[in-house]
Amino acid sequence: MPRHSPYRLERDTQLNFVVTTLRTVPTPSSNPDRLGFWHHRSLRRRRLGRLFGQPVTEIEILDDQSGTTRRTRARLQLADGQELAVFVKRPSRSLVARAFVAVPRLSRAEVGFYAELRERLPVATPRCHGARHSPWSFIVVLEDLADSGATLRSSTDTLSADEAASLLASLADMHRQWWGRTESHPWLARNPRRELFLGALLSPSLCRIGFWRVGSAVPETLHQSIARYARNRRAAQEAMSAGPTTLIHNDCHPGNQFVTADGRPGLVDWQLCRAGPWARDVAYLLATSLDPETRRAAEKDLLAGYLRQLGSIAPDFDSAWLAYRRNVVYAVEAMLVTAGVGVMMPKSTSLVLVSRAATAAADLDSYGAL
Repeated sequence: MPRHSPYRLERDTQLNFVVTTLRTVPTPSSNPDRLGFWHHRSLRRRRLGRLFGQPVTEIEILDDQSGTTRRTRARLQLADGQELAVFVKRPSRSLVARAFVAVPRLSRAEVGFYAELRERLPVATPRCHGARHSPWSFIVVLEDLADSGATLRSSTDTLSADEAASLLASLADMHRQWWGRTESHPWLARNPRRELFLGALLSPSLCRIGFWRVGSAVPETLHQSIARYARNRRAAQEAMSAGPTTLIHNDCHPGNQFVTADGRPGLVDWQLCRAGPWARDVAYLLATSLDPETRRAAEKDLLAGYLRQLGSIAPDFDSAWLAYRRNVVYAVEAMLVTAGVGVMMPKSTSLVLVSRAATAAADLDSYGAL
């Protein structure tokens, strides 16, 4: 643990339980597990057949990885002769990751997104062949973007200012479309309430573990600010969430981004989507996707461009700048929690993203803005 860590691994029953549990969890695997995939009941041909409305006669596994969820690329042959390249999401091999997804009902959000919202969005997203959800299990079958000619980003990629502006324009279109209109889908509002409760319960402990693992990536000037935030999280969350709500992706780091074959920016992994503040997406995107030099030089112009695309409903620049600064704090917390859980991404990736987000928070005095 860093010498001046704001989190101390004291005798905390909740924290000790989390630490003990996480130490037993295997790290994410990238090795195909053909037998396990074939025999896992969520991918039996009969269940896939129900999603497609016809029997699946053959399955060829191309890749199988497990992190926050289990993600499998496969080729399917249907009874009518169609051959499809698909990307299948289902519960992780890790029990901790399964609980992390199931308890806040993240899979319900992703299934709801593809079933109810996806066709109406101006943001590029994968085509969904079928999705189902139950309290402790789910399956989402999407087109395989790699097979469609799309370019998939990795979590440690960086965007140019022009690439960030293009994705921000798509987000502005989506935010404008749903500005103050999320009540039509009540589950979008339930997610933030559930997150506030679970965040207060688990986030401080997971952030301690995350800081223990990757705290070297956090500027020392932030250590005390992060500790104060942990003690006053509810009030800080209220400050970050002030203002109108809209549909937000809530997790638009580089690893959840892609570019279509015709050059349009897109987003995957909608399991954290919810009703929330527009600044959450903007701050999360810029804090995690740009290298510090690019962000410092371009962030005000990028924010101004986003506000122009948002149109008549946009707040004034000074108010927007304050909201942007505040919401960078969420990006820092999210990356520390991810590092704390441990099975969601490799430590080397967490170090990069924590460093980017924490550097942005230090540059912008984000904790001081709360």
